[in-house]
Amino acid sequence: MTTKPKTLRFKIIKSVFETLTIKESSPEYPLNRRISCSNDVFNLFRYLSSETKEHFISLHLDAKNKIQCIDTVSVGSLSASIVHPREVMKNALLSSAAAIVLVHNHPSGDPTPSREDLEITTRLKECCDLFGLRLLDHLCIGDGQFVSFADRGLI
Repeated sequence: MTTKPKTLRFKIIKSVFETLTIKESSPEYPLNRRISCSNDVFNLFRYLSSETKEHFISLHLDAKNKIQCIDTVSVGSLSASIVHPREVMKNALLSSAAAIVLVHNHPSGDPTPSREDLEITTRLKECCDLFGLRLLDHLCIGDGQFVSFADRGLI
């Protein structure tokens, strides 16, 4: 009686990055732009103030605070967006980010951070500290205005 050898199956994870080549010359293109203050981020994402759904975006920066990747973490509903720290950290680590800046909009127009905004920022800051990433800021964008957590001393 012969026995069949057992087959082992493993999942292999491979990082796959896609680089988009744009042949238009535009000074407004955000990649490789250096972020030096919250106003820089607001000017790049001002368009979010006209969105009817909440968008949560993570900017991945290199060691010189240049944007390397723009990660749309979540698109939610009128008043909420589901954000899990695991998803934010996974993509930041895969892109080899040195730092991140978080941005999300409030379709209501009022950029005042909610209790949930404060809680997720605290959780993400703890995760960043654990992984050796710098969380530089979190912006809440409303109707033509914004609130910066860093400027208010909340980070």
